[in-house]
Amino acid sequence: IISYTTMLRALAIAVGLGKHDISAPQSSPPPTLSDTFLASTALAQVAKYCPSGESGAICYRVNVPDTTASSGSGDIFFQILGPSSKQWIALGQGHGMMGTNIFVIYADPSGKNVTLSPRLGKGYYQPRNDPEAQVSLLEGSGIQNGQMVANFRGSNCLKWQGGSMNIASAASPWVWATKGGSALKSDDPDADIDQHDSNGQFTFDLTEARGGNSLNPFVETTAASPSAVSGGSSPSSSASPSSENGDDSNPSNAGNSEAGSNSGNPSYSAGGSDEGASSGSSETKPSSTRRNALIAHGVLMSLVFVIFLPLGAVLLRVLALDNLISLHARFQAFAYVVALAGMGLGIYLAVRPSYIIDKYHPVIGLVVIGLLTVQPVLGTRQHKVWRQEGR
Repeated sequence: IISYTTMLRALAIAVGLGKHDISAPQSSPPPTLSDTFLASTALAQVAKYCPSGESGAICYRVNVPDTTASSGSGDIFFQILGPSSKQWIALGQGHGMMGTNIFVIYADPSGKNVTLSPRLGKGYYQPRNDPEAQVSLLEGSGIQNGQMVANFRGSNCLKWQGGSMNIASAASPWVWATKGGSALKSDDPDADIDQHDSNGQFTFDLTEARGGNSLNPFVETTAASPSAVSGGSSPSSSASPSSENGDDSNPSNAGNSEAGSNSGNPSYSAGGSDEGASSGSSETKPSSTRRNALIAHGVLMSLVFVIFLPLGAVLLRVLALDNLISLHARFQAFAYVVALAGMGLGIYLAVRPSYIIDKYHPVIGLVVIGLLTVQPVLGTRQHKVWRQEGR
């Protein structure tokens, strides 16, 4: 009983103190734009993928705002980060070079900012700038302390010429590529770039990238500057090569144009939550594998159609040997086997990493190999006619 009474008395004292404190004047400032922005940033979900085995830290991040995820259209935010020792670094939406929406970053002429170059992959050759892409570099982009980073917003990246992206996919296909060497130092979004020396494929779980409505989920410091997050007044840059407004409209200068207080110092904080960091599953393939298969395919098919098959036909008319027919048949059969090996490599190239076996080159190749299958029947028939009629 004494213990229970003591507890009640202590509770009464606590309530009295609480009332006394509440009645005292308090100074609690209303929430500012910075507080609101930081709260939005903290809620942003970011999917992250970092290729293993790369020299230097290379990472790719993606955020799908709630508004975009709900409406099925709108902005998507990207981050590309890697060492400035790379000539260029790229991220692409898609399975491979064919039909892929590609974003390439490289150093601008000053060597302090980055140029963002949106490109379309239309085949296994150098992709060119896509003037239809609506992308803008955001605060935190630039080059400092050996790191090159691009934070950017894509406003029409859900659908592009040759492809589209499902923002509800748990296994969205993506590609990455890098090229080592001296800095490109160009502000031309359509600058010539050398072929990558490292590349791969991976998937993002975009369901883990959904969250928040930040105007820049990768940089926390933007909350300190209302002008940096106003969205309309800051000179954000489209990557289109056309420009009539001076350097502010050039993507190479947009790296720090949206943040007056940042002074060109990029922030490498992920900003939002990296809960999606495990969503990137690697399917990396060394670029040398595909290159070697491509070379082998070309060499084998060239040997078959330029040397082996013509030589087998010529020798039949030039040589005078007792077993010439048997030698001719065996030589042509060998050429056919080599052609089958070349066809196998061609099919491998046509279905990995992207399915292009329905394009002109693969279709023509399969038809030609199919006709070669009929050739032995025709040759045998012609030989019987020659033995019977002498012609």
